[in-house]
Amino acid sequence: MKLLIPSADTPVSFSDVFNGFLFSFSPSLEAFGSVVKSYTNKKYCFFTNSGTTAFYVILRALRRLSGKTEVIIPAYTAPSLIPPIKRAGLKPVLCDISLKTFTIDIPSIAKYINENTLCIMPVHQFGLPVNMEAVMNIAQQRALYVVENAAPSFGTTMNKRPAGTFGDIGFYSFNRGKNLSTFSGGCIITDAEEIARAIETECSWLPDPGFTVRVKNVFKSLVLTLATRPFFYTLFYYPISQWKHGNLHTNFDSFRYTEFQAGIGNALFKHAPRNFNKRYDHGLFLLEMLSGVKGVRLPELIPDAVPVFNQFPVLFDTIRMRENFLRKINTSGIESTVLYSDPVHKIYDLGYDTSKDPFPNATYFSRRLLLIPTHPMMDIEKLSTVVTIIKTGLEELTNGLIFPSQL
Repeated sequence: MKLLIPSADTPVSFSDVFNGFLFSFSPSLEAFGSVVKSYTNKKYCFFTNSGTTAFYVILRALRRLSGKTEVIIPAYTAPSLIPPIKRAGLKPVLCDISLKTFTIDIPSIAKYINENTLCIMPVHQFGLPVNMEAVMNIAQQRALYVVENAAPSFGTTMNKRPAGTFGDIGFYSFNRGKNLSTFSGGCIITDAEEIARAIETECSWLPDPGFTVRVKNVFKSLVLTLATRPFFYTLFYYPISQWKHGNLHTNFDSFRYTEFQAGIGNALFKHAPRNFNKRYDHGLFLLEMLSGVKGVRLPELIPDAVPVFNQFPVLFDTIRMRENFLRKINTSGIESTVLYSDPVHKIYDLGYDTSKDPFPNATYFSRRLLLIPTHPMMDIEKLSTVVTIIKTGLEELTNGLIFPSQL
């Protein structure tokens, strides 16, 4: 039986889960908060049941402080960001992405700013850092908030500062598959006292999770701890695949983070640097081995950045090439993925005229992107297999040995 390597994973041991049980009877939320505040060097830290809820709480707090109604976000990002914007009574305003950095196109931001703009939300997609100095300069000139979305990039640093710490307020996700995962959860950080007070008010309205939710959290943590290991992932692939997100995000539940999850977070943080280093090394290996290969485009990293890759993005020249390499890599037992098959404006009706695509880079990107796993269950041998599949296929195409339809 050929073992399958999942596309996204954060190793959690049964001892980590046991620590969650142990700390359930102690103030583990306070302890985990101290860990996060120490790591980010921020004064205030708040936890929620998800990154989606964290974003929603932030938006409600900022609207309370400002009264403005528009939120600028990248046109290629997690579709789950749209429901909290709408539920907060705000309007999402999209900005195209850069095909060089694979993140928000910073020079384009200014043309979407008006008197109703509440905030700019850059996303460190895949763990790739955004040039936050440039974003902050734009925001400060127009007196706008910057909400820094570091949900997929916990551990990434720029100039030795963690992603999520440059904006007026930042947030992380601890959902399954993230760089640090307590199977679900979100976290908000800030230094601004006024913002912190508003966040605290909004968080006070979050209900405690009911008994059923608490039991589900424990059950899911035990199952996923086992399920993400290659043997069990392969053996139970079909039922496990049913847990993956596949439906359009239209709603979300909001409640408080649990002591059990915070206990797991405390345990995981002790060996997080080792896992972060593996993700960085794996991404750097792919970047070096695929650099200059004709037929693919790789992200350009900003100076002094240490990206902790959630997954490694490879952009192919054609849609057909992407689809064929997706099949070839997955056949090898390594699960690559396309993540979001469309940009946000093609998933939700946000009022844009799509007869002439207003965000062509985001559309181009979504149709040609392939993501390679970089998590600690990968190693250089498995990554070399991916590199060989891509290089061999593209070299044969370049040399005319195969036709594109055969790739």
